[in-house]
Order: sequence, then structure tokens, then C-alpha cells
Amino acid sequence: MSINQPFTSSSNVPLGQPQTHPQISSNGNPTSTINTPLKPIKSESGFEFPAIWSFPPFFTLQPNPSTLNHQLELWRTLVLKWAKYERVFEVNVDSIEIPGVFENKRIKRRLLPSSMKRIFQEMMKNGEAAPDPPKQDTKYLIYWKKPEEWGDLIYTWVMDNGLNSSIMTFYEITDGDLSHTTEFYELPTSILRKALESLVKRGKAQLLEGKGEVGEGVRLL
Repeated sequence: MSINQPFTSSSNVPLGQPQTHPQISSNGNPTSTINTPLKPIKSESGFEFPAIWSFPPFFTLQPNPSTLNHQLELWRTLVLKWAKYERVFEVNVDSIEIPGVFENKRIKRRLLPSSMKRIFQEMMKNGEAAPDPPKQDTKYLIYWKKPEEWGDLIYTWVMDNGLNSSIMTFYEITDGDLSHTTEFYELPTSILRKALESLVKRGKAQLLEGKGEVGEGVRLL
């Protein structure tokens, strides 16, 4: 589904389409209407938000079931693209500072924490997010790459660098001198562990206990 595909709000206005706004005269009364087309917006970092992100109703979950499903799909796609571009791995929905994708200051709109949770619940159904730690609904990991995909990247990197059968700490994999040019550089330990566990299940790795997170290690087979 295209992220630019419009959907209809509870007021039956196609979301993402040019909107009609009243033009106000000097005495405060509307005199005519003008069309203001929604356009993609680039952030300071260069990420391009789709036009729908500038439409206020997009930030309110719609009551109509079919509209809501479409809206959640658009949000799911947007969050994944944004997180990948900005290399965001974790989100706290109750944080005072709301991550950029969930708030559009230009139109003074932001998602409520409850709406953010609903979006992450949808992403969890698709294996694109997970609560961290489990059994709570405030902090989430974002899987713009699935743990299995991270595992494959790490395994290929280890083999290409002749590090197979060597014992490596978690820190060396995500923050070591050899990893600073890799996609998994500074990968959170929670995601790294899941990635390595996926390799263990496939018989490609052996996890080794250590003292603290930095001391944990792995041997790639």
C-alpha cells in the first residue's frame, strides 16, 4: 500500500487530498474558499514526510473500522521508513519528548500516547515491533529490520572478516572498531540478543555468558 494513498476521515473528507479552507475577510466572516494542496515535507535531516502527514485528521485515529485499518497501515509504513532513515531503534510512548514522526509542529498536531500504542500493537502483529521489556506497553523496539535479518548481516560480516570461531563480546559486535561502518553499529543490546538467538536456533552461533551486558559473548560457527 502506498503511503500517499488517501483515506477518508470521520467527516468523509478524503485524507491526503487537497483541502478546502475558508478565506476570512477583515470582519472575520468567510468570504470564499481556496484549495490548499498537501505536499511532502522534508525534515532537517532530509527525511521526506508524505503529504498525508500534514493533514490534521491523520493524527486522530478514526472511528470507522475500514478507515482505521487503512490509517494504521499508513502509520505503520511511515514509522518503519522514518525509523530506518533516522536509525531509531526504540521509542517510549510516554516520553515528554515525542519522536519527530509522531508530532507535526507545523500543524500543531501530535498523536496521543494511546494512539501510539495502538500503532505499535499493529506493528507487533507484523513482527515489526516488540515491547521492551516484555509485558508492558510503554517502551517498544522498532524492527525496521527483523532480528533474523540483523542476525544474517552480523553472520555475513563475521565470515567476511574471518572472525568465525572467534569469541566476540556484544560490545565488539555493535561498538567495536571493526563495526563502526556497519548497519548494526550501536544496535541496542535487546535487538542484538534476539538477532544472535535467531542464529543459535539455526545452528550458526553459540551464546556465552559473561559478567554484565558488555561481558556477554558469542561464537559464530
